[in-house]
Amino acid sequence: MTIEYSVEGGVARLVMNRPERRNALDATMRVEMADRVDQAAADPAVRVLMIEATGAHFCSGADLGQFKGESIPSSRRRMQHGGLRLVRGLWEMEKPVVALVRGAAIGLGAAIALACDQVLADSTARYAFTYARVGLVPDTGAAYLLTRQMGLLRAKSLLFSSRFVGAAEALSLGLVSEVIEDEQLAARAEVVAQELAAGPTFGLGMMKRLLHRASDPSLADFMDYEALIAPQMRFTEDYAEGTSAFREKRTPQFKGY
Repeated sequence: MTIEYSVEGGVARLVMNRPERRNALDATMRVEMADRVDQAAADPAVRVLMIEATGAHFCSGADLGQFKGESIPSSRRRMQHGGLRLVRGLWEMEKPVVALVRGAAIGLGAAIALACDQVLADSTARYAFTYARVGLVPDTGAAYLLTRQMGLLRAKSLLFSSRFVGAAEALSLGLVSEVIEDEQLAARAEVVAQELAAGPTFGLGMMKRLLHRASDPSLADFMDYEALIAPQMRFTEDYAEGTSAFREKRTPQFKGY
């Protein structure tokens, strides 16, 4: 199973289980994760949702091999039913969501973590938003979430450069809540989850709503605008060159269109 889901003691665990691909999410996995998030949101037995992954990495993003043969309308539909719905579901869930991040959190993987309420990382955690490397714009709400977490200028710097951010810098930038000793991460996450599960779930959910409304636009409004822009980027010559260079492990030669 590439997506695992279980509920025990008020804590739902959603686990990405594709370690051989650094937990890259194909289209089916993205939809299934979104479905499970909706399930956790609606289940009164769930007080907290925990997002984690097997292997050495959290999530290396969307599986780029899934995008062949698309049109702009089909790309837009895929995004709205998969990644956009997943991140929006995490952001809007009226229950606390905790992410455990080890290793790489790239693109969609980083957006998933940023949409959570508590992000616990170990020293191996590395964030990157590599859209510029393949001629794309940030999607799944990444630009919205990054700007809120770290400010406009720093978000631009990170997105334009596509560079990796290690655990210590991620903590200083506000991308993670805590950095924990590697062997203590699971135990610390369990403590946080149980504390939140014992808390006033409805009150915490309403607190999330207030905090998320503290600045505009809403994530939903932003994603509507994003869905008009992001799909067309996969039909540029720079995207074709960027993905070819990625597969061939060489520096891309962008044309600018």
